[in-house]
Amino acid sequence: MGLFGRKKEEKVIIKSSERIIMEQLKNDDDEYITALAKQMMNGAPLILNFDALHVDRANKAIAFISGVVYAISGHIVEINETTYLFGSKDLYQDGSIEEWLRTNLT
Repeated sequence: MGLFGRKKEEKVIIKSSERIIMEQLKNDDDEYITALAKQMMNGAPLILNFDALHVDRANKAIAFISGVVYAISGHIVEINETTYLFGSKDLYQDGSIEEWLRTNLT
């Protein structure tokens, strides 16, 4: 043990609710949807609204994102007929998502 010890690094914890990405999808461009999926895989919950998309295009986007959610053992929550919350398996770990949903969707 020396005089100059290492400082303990503090880990900054970012709540799930602070990482939410909310989008109203206006197109089903593969690059755009894939970029959203990558953000979700990196821990950002997605709240996606499909109102502006034709039903077939919305189904394509939902199917792709749902497949990614399945692959990462994530969660899907239907907020209403055209809006869904997609997230990784750690989505509910800190409890902030439930609080956010109660506060913002009631």
